[in-house]
Amino acid sequence: MLWLLLLIIFAALVFWRVKLSHWSKKCSKQIVHGWWLGSIWKAITSKETFPEMILNAYNMEPNSRYSTFHQLLHPVLLIKDPDLIKLITVKDFDHFVNHHSMVLPQCDPIFSKNLLLLKNQNWRDVRSILASVFTTSKMKYMFSLITQNCDNFVSHFLQKNEPLVTVEMKEIMTRFMNDVTASMTFGIEVDAMNNPEDEFYLKGKDLTDLSGLSRVLKFLGSFIAPKIYKVSMYQNVST
Repeated sequence: MLWLLLLIIFAALVFWRVKLSHWSKKCSKQIVHGWWLGSIWKAITSKETFPEMILNAYNMEPNSRYSTFHQLLHPVLLIKDPDLIKLITVKDFDHFVNHHSMVLPQCDPIFSKNLLLLKNQNWRDVRSILASVFTTSKMKYMFSLITQNCDNFVSHFLQKNEPLVTVEMKEIMTRFMNDVTASMTFGIEVDAMNNPEDEFYLKGKDLTDLSGLSRVLKFLGSFIAPKIYKVSMYQNVST
């Protein structure tokens, strides 16, 4: 039994390592921070932020049109060339419709309809609906809403009437973008700049908070074993 267990562990490690060598087999450089978690290791352990991880991947091959890295077992291709990006997002966008989904419709029927989480025909249907939102006239109206929120942002500091104001940039910019998103997307006025305890702001902050062991484990589970993860999440919702 012990030898069988060791054999299974060895086979799993070999399989894992083979998956992480996807890009190296294609004669492409890749950043690997962790033997078993790939390039995402430092981000998961909070040794670097996700933007820093992407920046490291971007600079890995400075003369190439793209860079490569891994999110756990998933090979990721980071496109850097503007012309190639335009082809993917505009001319040939219908060939790049699916994204990795971490939300089950049974768990969150609203958030699971996010354009970045939809697949195949559902993605095409929602994209065609959203395309009508970004017309010239509507974008001009959006610009006026952004301008209004910018004025509120400036007024927030002018009201303090202090020669020097010290702020936490991440916190203050999060509150500003919260107000912009609320006005542009939901058509409501939210003043998180002057009211940090606003319910809309607190709900959004909690939604995007990936700290805490349970949320990290859910995030890892969706990448490491997506099928098992979906079954377990579905059972939790059913019970």
